[in-house]
Amino acid sequence: MNVPIDIRRGRRQLLLIVAVFFAPMLLAAILALSGWVPSARSHGQPILPQESFAGLKVSLADGKIWPWKAATPQYTLMALVGPGCAAACLYKLYMLHNAQVGLNESSKNLRLLYVGAAPVVTDTHGALRSWVLGQTQAAALLRFRPQQTDQVAVILVAADGTAVVYYPPTVSVIDINKDLRRLFK
Repeated sequence: MNVPIDIRRGRRQLLLIVAVFFAPMLLAAILALSGWVPSARSHGQPILPQESFAGLKVSLADGKIWPWKAATPQYTLMALVGPGCAAACLYKLYMLHNAQVGLNESSKNLRLLYVGAAPVVTDTHGALRSWVLGQTQAAALLRFRPQQTDQVAVILVAADGTAVVYYPPTVSVIDINKDLRRLFK
């Protein structure tokens, strides 16, 4: 039987169209089965195993305890200051507040919690104005707290109270801001 040339060409076009649509799915399946995961590089260090701060008592200035689980789901950016928070510490806190404001509409989904002794210098720029000030004696935070003077470490805590990412004092606010923008995208 002689098949007209138009039918053969139509079949080839149909097979080509099917291949174009199924090739990406086949490639994705191969990559997934091989264990490949796309990199979502964070500038911080993942806290593994993850710790729950839900039971961690942080006393606020008004005598209340910090509510890790807010009425609406919100992340907490917790700043842990080393001994003697001075100019560099206050500047980093000010810049972290600016990073929160830069999230625009998503800024309401990020709370700022300052944990540590009051700064040893006057806050002339109002760096702490947007931070909730708290104190704790919890041993769980000792390994995260900077030991050198005038430094700030940051922990990102999920809405359920789970500590997710630790940013040592050496990580810049620019890098933290990149991660926050990726998180609230």
